[in-house]
Amino acid sequence: MSDYPNCKSCGAKMTEYDGCSWYTCPECGQAIRDNENGSWTWRDEIFGRGSKHHKSDFDLADFCRGGELSED
Repeated sequence: MSDYPNCKSCGAKMTEYDGCSWYTCPECGQAIRDNENGSWTWRDEIFGRGSKHHKSDFDLADFCRGGELSED
């Protein structure tokens, strides 16, 4: 492809291509997906920018059991 997309973060040409659908900026690592219908979707629009909230094993076990938790 001769007409590479421009990075929305730094403006560089996104010349790294995975051979399928993703272009990546060689300067900052931003990525964009070339959709089959001719539209583009930025990686952060798909996967988001938020951080994951990890619960402890005790929190997860308590949730799964519906209450009481022992250390057994």
